[in-house]
Amino acid sequence: MKRKIGQSYLVWLQNSNLYFLLEEPAWYVFSRVAKRYKTETIARDFSHRYSVDLAESLTFVRDIRARTEKMNQMKAWVEGDFQSSSEISNFRNPCFSSAYYILGTKVIRFTYGNELLERYIRPLIRHLEITANDAVAHFELFEYEDEVVFRLNNEIVDVWTKQESHLVKGRVFIELVNILHNKTNEDWLMTVHAAAVTNEKKTILFSASPGSGKSTFSALLQSRGFHLISDDFVPFAKDSLNAYPFPGAMSVKEGAMGLLKNYYPELEGQPLTQVTPEKKVRHIPIANEKMDLLFPVSEIVFIKYDQAVEFELEELDFTQGLRLLLQQIWVPPKPENVEILFDKLEQLSFLQLTYSDTDRALETIEDIFAHE
Repeated sequence: MKRKIGQSYLVWLQNSNLYFLLEEPAWYVFSRVAKRYKTETIARDFSHRYSVDLAESLTFVRDIRARTEKMNQMKAWVEGDFQSSSEISNFRNPCFSSAYYILGTKVIRFTYGNELLERYIRPLIRHLEITANDAVAHFELFEYEDEVVFRLNNEIVDVWTKQESHLVKGRVFIELVNILHNKTNEDWLMTVHAAAVTNEKKTILFSASPGSGKSTFSALLQSRGFHLISDDFVPFAKDSLNAYPFPGAMSVKEGAMGLLKNYYPELEGQPLTQVTPEKKVRHIPIANEKMDLLFPVSEIVFIKYDQAVEFELEELDFTQGLRLLLQQIWVPPKPENVEILFDKLEQLSFLQLTYSDTDRALETIEDIFAHE
């Protein structure tokens, strides 16, 4: 599936569920590779069209063909796309720990099979723990032989190899937001790796690569009266560009403690969680009672703290912003989702914020919130 955007083409490969933007002359080659033209034929036509040496044309065409074929062979996650046996279904979770959580007004139970699996999820929802003896749903994470298993209400939801364990958190979170917002998997258009902050009129997403200051900046906005409705995982329904709240705690790295403890003194009493061998974090709870704050997103701000840059705010053209956004989204690999996504993306505007002057950056974002 493709969509022309300005001078670029946005392409979706269904097998791998990957997106990429192509411009001429790469699009010329890709479109002919997709039509199964022979490499030599494409290279000859390319050489004439762009006045490029035939040997260089062959190299260029072979490179694009190789990358396209490699990407298209990768297998995307599809709901229920795993081999489940009766042994896994009936396997008794060893139950390293178990807890009850309140999601909005609904209670769920979560059982963890071992300490590592507990560490994936529990620190992020520990602030939602309550004392209870009944629940609307039972979540289970456990290991079976060399696989990680997610079971919900005694039904296998997904199974991963140890090498795919990074996928566990997102899959569990989808089922949590389903319960929280009375949704099913079919209702969601996509999820975005971003923080969502609202002023109860509109929501702005702040997205960044890990360690770029996204959570710190969002926490500072919250200290100024805005509402942080999700720190790292933002779902969008198919029928709107509203960002849906998710009450997973905000992760605060050790480097941000000196600044944030002035606004969140409770941080110093929070335990350090070893997320990776190199990274420890503390967590700030997100208010569970703010889960009805649904407001449209029109701006996505890509944020980076850089001591060498005092303040720089750049409005990105749509293609630039889209390239960055595609690195941060997950869309279920279904053509109808992709078609809706292509239609809705052009309603968004993109900004790049690089700063070390925190006060100026915060004041600028406040002005963007105030602008309707």
